[in-house]
Amino acid sequence: MNKKEPTKEELLKQVEKLRSQLSRVEDEWREVTTTFSLALEQGSAAVYRRNFDSNVYEYMGKGIEDITGYSSDVITPAIWDEMIIGVENKGELADLPLEEANRRVREGEVDRWLSDTQLRVKTGENRWVTDMSTVLRDASGRGYGCLGILYDITDRKQAEQELARTSEELRRKNREMQQDLDMAREIQMAFIAKQYKHFPHGLPVEKGVLFFNHLYLPTSTLAGDFFTIFPISGHEVGIFICDVMGHGARASLLTAYIRGLIEEIMPVAADSSAFIKKLNIGMNVIISQFYSGIYATAFYLVADIHTGSIRYTNAGHPSPYIIKRCRNTIEQMKCNGKEAEPALGMVKDYNYSVFESEMSGGDTVFLFTDGMYEVMNKDGDMFGRERLLSLLHNQFSVLPDKLIDGTLKGVQDFSGSEEFSDDVCLVTMHVKRAVGDKGI
Repeated sequence: MNKKEPTKEELLKQVEKLRSQLSRVEDEWREVTTTFSLALEQGSAAVYRRNFDSNVYEYMGKGIEDITGYSSDVITPAIWDEMIIGVENKGELADLPLEEANRRVREGEVDRWLSDTQLRVKTGENRWVTDMSTVLRDASGRGYGCLGILYDITDRKQAEQELARTSEELRRKNREMQQDLDMAREIQMAFIAKQYKHFPHGLPVEKGVLFFNHLYLPTSTLAGDFFTIFPISGHEVGIFICDVMGHGARASLLTAYIRGLIEEIMPVAADSSAFIKKLNIGMNVIISQFYSGIYATAFYLVADIHTGSIRYTNAGHPSPYIIKRCRNTIEQMKCNGKEAEPALGMVKDYNYSVFESEMSGGDTVFLFTDGMYEVMNKDGDMFGRERLLSLLHNQFSVLPDKLIDGTLKGVQDFSGSEEFSDDVCLVTMHVKRAVGDKGI
């Protein structure tokens, strides 16, 4: 049975019905869009719908006037495109030229558009907006338009630009500071490298009596540990070692200050007590003017190859050891049974004492800072003074110039690391041949 064809009147009624349905859908869409737009456009924002084919805005929120100066019934895609100064595409479109980004959107390669766009608006000022939209496609997948929202982000962008300028300025200053610190480190290391290797300095090496070795390991660019070896007379030499609290630039500046003080007080260098006392006075002066709560431990000895004696004063520093190979013993250089007297900068006008030890051919004096033994292993145990003393006992047969290397390796083997948490400074003085009445 053949189906009856609809009459013309019936077809017209169906068309009218479809038009009515389409009208209701469009009205509903406009209502939803308007409601959605009003909900979003509480700040500087505007919802829009753009048709690529007709190149018109089918809808533009009223917030566009706050952003561009053009009202929603005036602005067109052509006006918008003319305002664009630059576009920073985001997401899938990042780093693409504007034309290529548009092509990918309209050919169905990308579903969403996200960009920060800089505009020169109606007033002539520059503003930034974030443009977020979803591509609208027909049944074939062709992009014929988009639905999106524009947010004014000018304040944020200006803050970002100011932050970028500030960051670059900070990086520049940091580079300059690092260059200064690197230069200071080179000077510091050069000064350390210049230390005397033997004494008396004027004699050939093979006729030297005292021989010196050292290890200097700063944990940062600049160190707070410092030592110096200098002749006092033809038969006396001074060894000074100190450890300024902390490390880095501030500690290094104080070591530089101490180095300058040493130059000033050289006339009393033969008297270890007077030498340390004057350093203490100088430290208290700078602490009272510029610093507070800072101090430096220091040990100073005067080795006299005519008398075979070592006169020394200890200002809060770890007591050195004298390795006496002829006796197979190690003696700690204490102060009347005590470890030390007050550190530099701790007690104003303190009268430091002088103590004395004998030195013989074959002896080695081992001076160090606390970074050498305040090292932890993976179990949280500290290396400590007792292990350091044991390590030295185990090296009686080691040649004096290898003593430092062996000690460093022993500590590193204990910690399981070649790194130290504090500056490390080791200095050895080896008495190569007899001194005093039986020698020089």
